[in-house]
Amino acid sequence: MDNVAADARANDGGASIHARAKRVRWTWGAFVVLVASALAQNPVPTVTGPVQPQAVSPGSGPFMLTVYGAGFVSGAVVNWNGQARSTTFVSARELQAQILASDVAKPTTGYITVTNPAPGGGVSSSSYALMEVHKPTETIEPTKPRYYGSQQQGAVFYLVAADFNGDGKFDVAEGDGAAELTVGLGNGNGTFRRGSVVSKKYFPGGGIAFGDFNNDGKLDLVFSQGVEYDYPPTYAAVKLGNGKGGFKFGSLFGDFAYYTTFVSGDFNGDGKLDLAVADGDSAKIWVYLGNGDGTFSYLADYDRVFVVSEVAADFNGDGKLDIAVDAGNDGIWILFGNGDGTFQDPVQIVSPFGNSCAFGPPMVVNDFNGDGKFDIAFCTSSQIGILIGNGDGTFKAPVFYNVGTQGQFDFAAGDFRSDGKTDLIVSHDSDDKFFILLGNGDGTFQQEKMVKLPGPPSNGEGGIVTGDFNSDGLLDFVFQEGGFDIAVYLQK
Repeated sequence: MDNVAADARANDGGASIHARAKRVRWTWGAFVVLVASALAQNPVPTVTGPVQPQAVSPGSGPFMLTVYGAGFVSGAVVNWNGQARSTTFVSARELQAQILASDVAKPTTGYITVTNPAPGGGVSSSSYALMEVHKPTETIEPTKPRYYGSQQQGAVFYLVAADFNGDGKFDVAEGDGAAELTVGLGNGNGTFRRGSVVSKKYFPGGGIAFGDFNNDGKLDLVFSQGVEYDYPPTYAAVKLGNGKGGFKFGSLFGDFAYYTTFVSGDFNGDGKLDLAVADGDSAKIWVYLGNGDGTFSYLADYDRVFVVSEVAADFNGDGKLDIAVDAGNDGIWILFGNGDGTFQDPVQIVSPFGNSCAFGPPMVVNDFNGDGKFDIAFCTSSQIGILIGNGDGTFKAPVFYNVGTQGQFDFAAGDFRSDGKTDLIVSHDSDDKFFILLGNGDGTFQQEKMVKLPGPPSNGEGGIVTGDFNSDGLLDFVFQEGGFDIAVYLQK
């Protein structure tokens, strides 16, 4: 009897131990799932312009705005000039937001960003879109330009526009031929005042990009820092912004290469901005993952194409960032992103072509036909080629447009007439002639028209940067001149 009881207790004890073991295993499994869930991060979103609609007339009332990009998540919010608007999540590449009647009551421009919720997430600090509030104009009519020389009177080699001091007005960061990277602070009326000297070791001709690299809500800068003046190699240097237009040292990294362009985006979706860096010497693209504190770690490199210019966008509709590369005489290629920071092997989408671009970016991404799928415009020999995207990573055959005269030129895209259709502007460095190709809104463009620019002869040999620098609802542009100045043209 006692033995039977003992056996029963032993069996019961074994069963209890087994049950406890099951509970322990379940608890540990749940703990792992909970920890993994807690560690999961939302990506930093990317906004890729233009939004739809691109423009509305003042007083037109409330409307739904569609914003395109990559890395959007449920709970993402569209911001109008920094203020959140009621947002509907459509997909990882599309959001819809309710814009208020008060937002468009008078001529202005909406600065469009997206915020993903925590954990991770944050604001699309390395990208934005503009929405113009202005009645349509018949043509483009620039004012007489204002000229701003670099602080050391060296030719401006690279220029980017963003709000570096957080006052809602466009500023510019410029790298010049005297190895200085400086910031010009916008006054909101199309004029600029001298800001800070970010670095005195900028490598002339090297790339510059911006974004919040240490997740403190303030814009930072990354650029090519020279080792010896006027000769590669370079390092990648990060300067951290204080939100007032000033910058301090962040980090220095790289493979002692010639970093000609930087593209920022959250390539692995961990809530920290990463970098794709083009090396003009070895024809590589280096991918560095952000650590969230202004430092970066090498992940991979891709060396099958020579890189003149690169842009990041979601070309195949999977919500993950891809990279398009203009390889000059080697054509145009795309590296499709895997979402973990790595990319597939480059795929050629345009065969080799002659290139007559000047020193500005030879390729831009836009949505020329308003279908929410990203298209590409690129320089050829005395023409601009237009690639209409199918949204799956493929493109229709390129269509080419004349740009007025022969010789090197730079171009930019934007809705310069506030009619909701993307146009192209072209500046020739050989004869200072300026042209506009009016967009039809369906991906095609009208024949080029020459526009007389007021003031002395001027050209955008170093590139053209667009933005509404006086917040009147009309798109303005800045020439990086071949001499010592930038020329700011406002529309009237």
